[in-house]
Amino acid sequence: MTTLHPTPHRWTDSCKEAAVMLLERQNELKIAAEALTLAARGTGSLIVISGPPGTGKSALLTEIGELAAQYAARPSGSAPRRPLVMRAYGAPTERDFSLGVVRQLLEPAVRSAPSRWRSPATRPALAFLASDPEAPQQHTANAKYALPALLATMSQDRTLVLLIDDLHWADDGSLDLFVQLASQETSVGILVVVTVCEGEPTVEPPAVRAITATAEHTLLPASLSAAGVQKLIMAHLGAPPAAEFSAACHEATRGNPLHVRSLLQECKSRGIAPSAAQAAEVATLVPPALRRRLLLCLREMQPWALAVARALMVLGDDADPRVVGELAGLDDVDSSRGLAELRRLALVSRKGVRLAHRAAYEVIEEATPLSERNRLHLRAADLLRYRGLDPERVATHLVAVTSLLDEQAVAELRVAADEAVLRGDPVAAARYLRRALRDSPPCSEERARLLVELATVERSFAPSVAVRHITQAYHLLSGPQSRAEALMTLTPVAIGTSLLSLEDLLRQTAQELGPADALPPGLRRLAVRLEARLQHLGENDPAVLASAAGRLARLGERPETARGDERELVAALLHTAAAAADVPSSRIARLARQVLDHTPATAAQVHTLVPLTVPVAVSTDSVEGLSPWLDTALEDAVRRGGRLEESVILSQQALVLVAHGRLAEAQARAVKACAVAGADEMTTLSSMALIMVALRTRQPELAAALPDRLRGPAENCWFQGLRTLVRGMEAERREEPALALEHYTEAGYVLERSGWRNPAFAPWEYLAARVHQRMGDAERAEELGARYLERARKWGAPAPLGRALALRASLAGTAAAAGLLRDAADVLEASADLHTRAVVQLRLAETVAPHRPDEAEQALRAAYDLAVACDASWVASRAQEMLGPEAVRGAAVRGAAAHGAALAQLTPAERMVAQMAVQGLTNQAIADALGVSRRAVEKHLTSCYRKMSTSGRPGLIAALKDSGLFDVTDAIAGPPAGEVYPQGVA
Repeated sequence: MTTLHPTPHRWTDSCKEAAVMLLERQNELKIAAEALTLAARGTGSLIVISGPPGTGKSALLTEIGELAAQYAARPSGSAPRRPLVMRAYGAPTERDFSLGVVRQLLEPAVRSAPSRWRSPATRPALAFLASDPEAPQQHTANAKYALPALLATMSQDRTLVLLIDDLHWADDGSLDLFVQLASQETSVGILVVVTVCEGEPTVEPPAVRAITATAEHTLLPASLSAAGVQKLIMAHLGAPPAAEFSAACHEATRGNPLHVRSLLQECKSRGIAPSAAQAAEVATLVPPALRRRLLLCLREMQPWALAVARALMVLGDDADPRVVGELAGLDDVDSSRGLAELRRLALVSRKGVRLAHRAAYEVIEEATPLSERNRLHLRAADLLRYRGLDPERVATHLVAVTSLLDEQAVAELRVAADEAVLRGDPVAAARYLRRALRDSPPCSEERARLLVELATVERSFAPSVAVRHITQAYHLLSGPQSRAEALMTLTPVAIGTSLLSLEDLLRQTAQELGPADALPPGLRRLAVRLEARLQHLGENDPAVLASAAGRLARLGERPETARGDERELVAALLHTAAAAADVPSSRIARLARQVLDHTPATAAQVHTLVPLTVPVAVSTDSVEGLSPWLDTALEDAVRRGGRLEESVILSQQALVLVAHGRLAEAQARAVKACAVAGADEMTTLSSMALIMVALRTRQPELAAALPDRLRGPAENCWFQGLRTLVRGMEAERREEPALALEHYTEAGYVLERSGWRNPAFAPWEYLAARVHQRMGDAERAEELGARYLERARKWGAPAPLGRALALRASLAGTAAAAGLLRDAADVLEASADLHTRAVVQLRLAETVAPHRPDEAEQALRAAYDLAVACDASWVASRAQEMLGPEAVRGAAVRGAAAHGAALAQLTPAERMVAQMAVQGLTNQAIADALGVSRRAVEKHLTSCYRKMSTSGRPGLIAALKDSGLFDVTDAIAGPPAGEVYPQGVA
């Protein structure tokens, strides 16, 4: 006898739906085909197809019938007996119809019954099948006894294949016959295939259990694999899916074929393409057909199973079975029965105690009254609190309650918010506090305190919302001290992101507190911080800028910066004085360094005025030691999970990298800073960093993400001026020099009017002079160049002064250019700006090459070394072209020797810190490993950067590699498998 094999399905419209449910069912069909072959040879069997709804049991049953039909279609001589396929379906509405399933099976077959099937033993059965089903006298005992005899007679001629779908819904009379048949199907050569749905209450009766217990084969169709789901997506949506989309579909449906099909039909109706971008959306879909099916399942569920389902819906993922039972109000036995039934229905995952998919959560929630959901969440919070679990798990249930919370619940939400902040999740903390705020009295001090707490966590990701909450709390607070403390929670560099004005509130509070000198220490510190904030907000006022130098002078030659309030006031005055350029850069740089030396390198500095000292230090061209300080602060910001803090520190790093002339790295940091914060929460520092990078790299398109103006209490004049400079550069790129000059001149007018005259912050004369020169207006170009040089000399910082001298060199004749470029190169020796130094050296070499080749070669070597160090590829290429390859190789050797000599100057402690830094350890991890403070590590790294003539860890890695002391090829690749770093490693 030849064994039957299932025929592979082709993806055609006629068989697509069946093939969906039969995907990855080859093993089950193989077992059925072998059983059919044995039945044809006289050995019958019983096959039970069991599983939760949607796994394709009915489709598998239908396919077995198709296999039997293929067997029956063969020529009569190819098999002893041809199969006769009979089908029936159980239904809950027909369970009272006695022998109804038997009638479905036999009536079509006996309508044309041959005479040999008619005998005294089978006649009552044939009469029963031919009679009116509604006639009660036909349902006799004789008919029931004759039915097995009829089946035995029929099996002598044909191989009987009985297919019964949903056996658990069959009537009692039919079940009795199947019990009798199950005990003798082997001897009579009948193949019986039935499907049973796991989890249905009717699976439990003895008759169904007696039938399934005698089965030779129990087929359990498994969920589809990820590859199977991918095939279905391609078949339904007609395109290869992205891996993220396939994973989302598999996760949402847990591989249930029916759920996958429903989900894909919904995607098709909504026009959702199988792309990675749509993966998040498809994960939230609950198809209407699936929703209806699950609702019907819930209505038919036993009360104890429904109680467990609701408890799981409330508790979420990986619940404790004991808590589930307590929340459901069940004992251990009923709770276990409920979980078992839900698992059979594929509503609960087989791994862990949780609902299987999102659809189950939504449907159970929809079927649970709101009052019951509130009761369950409050009860869950009590149970978890009693068991001493994490406050955040308790808070999750309190947040879900829509009814009024008591004082204890509000206190628990505040504790959970503190835990979330420590965990680095300010968004979750804000969620807990917002729920607590809903039940606070509308006009009370308690509400004000909650608003302040909420603003304190919101400032890390939504500073404009934090400003709104502080202004709401302000009028609810009782005294000037509490109001001042509330105002101090806001982030000064993010105040511009709010439409609400705080200047009036700050001024009013300062007046209520009174003069700082007459206040006790605690209030005095608040008054000083208020003065600092008002100083910062007044930077659009030329009078405020003009007064900054005098106020700074009154603080003394070395003002106190040990306390936070003192540092904030000095930082605000330094930023204002630097913008006006009324104080020499050397004094500004020294004081900025003093402020930073007293400030811990943490994310908390972002919410003070200390971040303003970074652009101040950049404008003075004094950025030594800032890179490791900012690296440490960034580590802390990432750990705390604050987007605003991370964005501000990335902006600070971008400005420092601009000062070092590492423009590619600066661009990456500035773009990332804006992306982290988002366009709606752009800070003044992130805007400044992006504009400065755009101007230095001559890529105005970088500033396209910036708004036309910063939202705030008043128009930000310096931002408007810098934004107009970018528009002028855009006009230059479009070859519209007249329009570019118009923009540059307008920017100069805006900046002059606002009092911003620092040549490092506002180089409008530099840009305008270059355009005038290209347009042939040498006189106007010379005038602007001279004015820019005058301002740069007055300011005194090396970088802008060197650029001003280089500009004058390009405007002067050939005879004067060399001298001016030599002066620029000499000035820039004290500058950290490697890019500007490289460009000036290259221009000097090009200028003196015809007459002084030795000097030109020396300048070219310097330009090449500097360009390589700051990744200025075009400068390096031009210098290499002029020097020739041999000279460049010699320069590389000399560079390595110089690094080796610099390395010899490192102390043993500095060498050890440098080695650990290039291996990827954080500053805190190095400090823990060496038993020193993090500040000591920062000072060692700063000394390493200075001695190695580099900045930042990437430059240190390159320098150490060139020196040949350390093999750093795998320095930042991460620790080997199983290696554990000291505490604090990022």
